[in-house]
Amino acid sequence: MNNRQHYTLKVLPLNIELRVSSGSNLWQSLIANNIDIQSSCGGTGTCGRCRVKVLKGDVACRDNKIISREENGSGIVLACLSTISSDSEISIVARPEKRIKIEGDKFSYRKNAFYTEASAVELIKKRFDPWLLRKKIIVEKPSLFYSTSDLFRFRKAVKEQAGISNIIVPLNILKKLPGILRENSWEVWVSADKLSKRVAGIQGKKGRERIFGFAVDIGTTTVVVYLVDLSDGRIVSSGADYNPQIKYGEDIINRIVYSLKDEGLKNLQKVITGKINEIASNLLREAKIENNEIAALTVSGNPTMIHLFMGVSPRFIREEPYITVANHFDYLRAAETGLCSFENAYVYTTGGIASYLGGDITSGLLAINILKKKKTSLFIDLGTNGELVVGNKDWLIGCSCSAGPAFEGGGVACGVRAEVGAIEKVTIDSDTLRCNFDVIGGSKPVGICGSGLIDLLGEMYLKGVIDRKGKFNKDIGNRYLEKTDDEYRYIIAEMNRSGSESNIYISEIDINNLMRAKAAVYSGIKTLLEEVDLKITDIDSVFIAGGLGKNLNVKNAIVIGMLPDISVEKYSFLGNTSVIGAYLSLVSEKKYRMAEKIADKVTYVELSVNMKFMDRYIAGLFLPYTDLKEFPTVEKLLFTD
Repeated sequence: MNNRQHYTLKVLPLNIELRVSSGSNLWQSLIANNIDIQSSCGGTGTCGRCRVKVLKGDVACRDNKIISREENGSGIVLACLSTISSDSEISIVARPEKRIKIEGDKFSYRKNAFYTEASAVELIKKRFDPWLLRKKIIVEKPSLFYSTSDLFRFRKAVKEQAGISNIIVPLNILKKLPGILRENSWEVWVSADKLSKRVAGIQGKKGRERIFGFAVDIGTTTVVVYLVDLSDGRIVSSGADYNPQIKYGEDIINRIVYSLKDEGLKNLQKVITGKINEIASNLLREAKIENNEIAALTVSGNPTMIHLFMGVSPRFIREEPYITVANHFDYLRAAETGLCSFENAYVYTTGGIASYLGGDITSGLLAINILKKKKTSLFIDLGTNGELVVGNKDWLIGCSCSAGPAFEGGGVACGVRAEVGAIEKVTIDSDTLRCNFDVIGGSKPVGICGSGLIDLLGEMYLKGVIDRKGKFNKDIGNRYLEKTDDEYRYIIAEMNRSGSESNIYISEIDINNLMRAKAAVYSGIKTLLEEVDLKITDIDSVFIAGGLGKNLNVKNAIVIGMLPDISVEKYSFLGNTSVIGAYLSLVSEKKYRMAEKIADKVTYVELSVNMKFMDRYIAGLFLPYTDLKEFPTVEKLLFTD
């Protein structure tokens, strides 16, 4: 009998050896040792992405419907469903390096006035009213006849020379104060925060008159960082990368579940703060800026992302009645969050609204200047969730509909994120039913991302490949429809056109996931409008935020019944408004206060207990909708020769 408690696991092609406990879960063992392995379900065995090949040893995989007979016979297993019971050797299939599609332009360099109704030059002139300042002050020298404390005289100098009364000096800076004052003949540079009345940093008189900050968006999929010169509001540079929490779960629900495991919350906070530290440090090094010149960071994100960033359990966001620990976290030192590279800087978060409507949406509403709009606007952030807000300067009502990860490549067998190699646009030839497509980066495709999936679903419906229920029409002579493992698949890219050494396809299971996602978005919109007794035709403008919106074909989004059937001229695509709102809050005290007003103004509707939403959702599980009259332009397309 084998009574060994530990075994050696060799991982190829990395050629890494791990010491693992007997009976250990293979996926957890790899993740715990920072070995990258694709997974979108957080190790629950539903996404099928953590395939590995067992070369040697006893690695037992639980029965599942994802691994085919052929794969099982060749030693392929799902890491998350497998346990290790001997010395073993596995191989992680080599995958090409994935590069995220990041927009290259910076907000302050944009030529148009899309976000703020002001040009870049006007933004700096009219919107720049900083609440972070850097100023040289002279502290009166003590004597036997003027023997007040260093702190008293320092505060007096800040009040008289910087205009901030009762300045708070944190203990870590107070410890440095007597030495810095005396070493610099009582003349020092002070970085201060007017909002919190706190000192953010102190340097000797030879320091430079420079002050910088970071605007950060923590998205479910990506992390974006702007390095900002706080003396004039200029964006010095920007950087972005994938959110490393993805390996613990692609959507927020799976991450919440993982956070409840041993060390789960700690791991999730560690990897996100580590990634922000990495991006920010790279930006500073390239710009030749010192860490101690960073005064503040404004961070925007959905409630779960902000909770995980703060190291606060998001458990009750997922459990009825769906409550956050806090919608807005008070300012705190960066070091307290794990951003140790900028320990003296302060962290601010844009205020959230409710459990699934967070600071990223507040930032978006700030970016479109919603409090100045007289007519009714619809703001949509399309991602793993669909966050929606309807209103104007007088009223705002919002909700979050669980669209799932389908539009970000999750829940679809050949789905990928918007990265190099992803199909982002699709058309179908009416005669041959062959798919034509555009690929990010121009290479052979390895999968299809959200915008491509919306195009594909719309094209399949209009060209008769599928019916209104999303089922394949099997009697139209479609030679790109094949039957494999008891399911039908429509081939998007044949093996010879694919960069993944296999066909890229879509199945009815994939289509069902997309149908549920699009139904959730449209039903959320309809429900919000009904709450305020408005119709689709009452919408004056639609603002679409998020990475998906940048490449979205709005006509196809209407065809499938995801977006309202109104004039396409009313739609505007904004990109990442979360980081834009964080930037505006960083450079403008007025905008920061406005964001607080927006968060307080939004009335939140919980859709999970709204029966009208459920009725609309069921009606949305058809293309484009049960009542075709709600989509007159689609009806016209279908019945026009």
